[in-house]
Amino acid sequence: MSSLLSSNSSMHALLAGDLRIYSAPRALLRHIQWSLNEIFGYPVDLNWEQQHLSPGALATELQWREVKPVASKIASTLKSWHYLRFEVREFSTTGGEGVLYRCTPELGLHQAVTASSGDVMIHENRLMTILENTRSYEALRRSVSDSLGIAWDTELEYYRRGVGGEAEIKAVSI
Repeated sequence: MSSLLSSNSSMHALLAGDLRIYSAPRALLRHIQWSLNEIFGYPVDLNWEQQHLSPGALATELQWREVKPVASKIASTLKSWHYLRFEVREFSTTGGEGVLYRCTPELGLHQAVTASSGDVMIHENRLMTILENTRSYEALRRSVSDSLGIAWDTELEYYRRGVGGEAEIKAVSI
């Protein structure tokens, strides 16, 4: 796992975050590196490892502390490469809500608000909109499930458990 602190002192960093790229084709690694360097404004160090669930793909993790928010820039940049599976989390080091972005080639990008515990939250306005616009129980279930990002979480769970040693890989069935 790669970790970095901004050029600003970590004592002044108000935001912390992590990026987990679960699968990326080798051909995109330099593009990802350049993009992250541009977003952070300084070189970041990524340690790539084989992603055994996707032959030819690699995976990496990066943690940071920053004064300025960067998660949305990271997510919007990485989603432009259709072949990536990733998650980006960012939260305030002083408490409060955070943000979670999840992306898969099949489902696209999902954004969620998170509690300080990391739980995905659906705000009142979103719930009211769901209730006003759904006419059946199944439509309600589907809308709440989409708001929580259940489909993204389900797909990425295989990759979360698949990054690592061979013993972990054998426990995964797709």
